[in-house]
Amino acid sequence: MLAVLFLRAAVVLALAVAAFIAFGSGWPAELDAGRIAPAVAAAFVLMLGTVLIAGWRLAVLAGTSVSVADGIAVNMVAQLVVLLVPSRLSEAAKPLGLNLRCGLPVASGFAVLVVERLLDTIFLAMLALCSVAVAAGPYAGSLKSSAIVLGGLGLVGVAGLMLVARRPGIVVKVATMTGSPWIKRQALQMADALSQFATLRVAALAIALSALSWLLSYMIFLAVIGIMGIGGLDAGDILVVFVASTLGLVISVAPGGLGTFEAAAVLALGAFGVPITTAVATALLLRLCLALPIIAGGAWVLSAGGESLWTLMRRLKQPGAAP
Repeated sequence: MLAVLFLRAAVVLALAVAAFIAFGSGWPAELDAGRIAPAVAAAFVLMLGTVLIAGWRLAVLAGTSVSVADGIAVNMVAQLVVLLVPSRLSEAAKPLGLNLRCGLPVASGFAVLVVERLLDTIFLAMLALCSVAVAAGPYAGSLKSSAIVLGGLGLVGVAGLMLVARRPGIVVKVATMTGSPWIKRQALQMADALSQFATLRVAALAIALSALSWLLSYMIFLAVIGIMGIGGLDAGDILVVFVASTLGLVISVAPGGLGTFEAAAVLALGAFGVPITTAVATALLLRLCLALPIIAGGAWVLSAGGESLWTLMRRLKQPGAAP
């Protein structure tokens, strides 16, 4: 496992080194070495805070059987999995992690994941709408369309979630109609997890933590782009870059959104007149700031528990490992 982690870190660092070599003497003047260090340091701290807050939210949604420390640990490793595994497959990391570390049924873990995704969809839609006022030209139309689609999906999903959370018996009745005891058991576990969100305290805390997590994520871009004064972008302009880059992550199936994230960031920066070399270098710096804290945190959690990703996957294959 450590070999995989070091390989990933080496790849990321190699990208940065390659950028320096490729640009050579033409390295963007905006990326002054004296500003890069404090910008990256601030971004590292903010990224760590984002992961911790997301782990706290995971624990809140999972119920009393999952402590805040466990939620943070599971989220940290899950974020590491996202960097190593295609995004659609990595979605299973949190449910499986909650099952292995806390004994939470996998069906309940997937229910928690659904709630997380709905909350994130709503917040991303709101940020996209806010960025429309700043974006110009064809980008405004694209952001507006994305905001409408995400907002519609989020609202429909939340409406369905609240219905199931308040009346979990609906899910059980539908599952009973299949005549399968296994499906009924999974439905009961999902309904129990979703009913947690019907509690005002849980719902309010989860929403507040989601807002804080998204704020910290935006502040990472604010730190990297703002501190270095790239292209004279203000807070509104940086919001557009943040939303566009995040959408690049959402649509990607590559591990960690590799490629689409950078492309979206470069295009968004270019829309504000940032030179291509500066935009590419900035995208690489953002990738470093987002990836390295996760690699370090995930490796620390795994080493502290004496586990590896491969060991965890082997345990899942054992009979009764995932109820």
